[in-house]
Amino acid sequence: MLQMMNPPQEQNAVRMRLVPPGKVAGAVNVLPAAATMNGSLEARSDLCIRIDGNYTGKIDMKVGGTVHISVGAVVVTDMLVADFIYVEGTVKDDLHARQAVELAATSIVHGSVRYDKHLDIHPGARLTGQMNGPDAQL
Repeated sequence: MLQMMNPPQEQNAVRMRLVPPGKVAGAVNVLPAAATMNGSLEARSDLCIRIDGNYTGKIDMKVGGTVHISVGAVVVTDMLVADFIYVEGTVKDDLHARQAVELAATSIVHGSVRYDKHLDIHPGARLTGQMNGPDAQL
């Protein structure tokens, strides 16, 4: 009997649980894997960006916004603010998600993680620092 299997990339794909996959699928790659950038990125519309390389500086998505930090990427920032933040790579310093932060199994985060609504940490994710979420209702 012949049994059909999914292609390997689909079998091993990490499934996002909080960040809408449609947002990440349409991401604009602002920094390829072989690149390094220092600076400040600010967006005033609901964009989705992907960082594959090494970035040092502020990322401020003023309206909406999704930030995807890919496997192998390193982001050093004193401020990363967006509605949705999906981390597969390494982040050093502060994250603030107005909707949801999702830390994939490959993620390494050193610093403060603030989320206003939802947090999802996949098994294997590494976090050193503080987490601040919404106040619990008793």
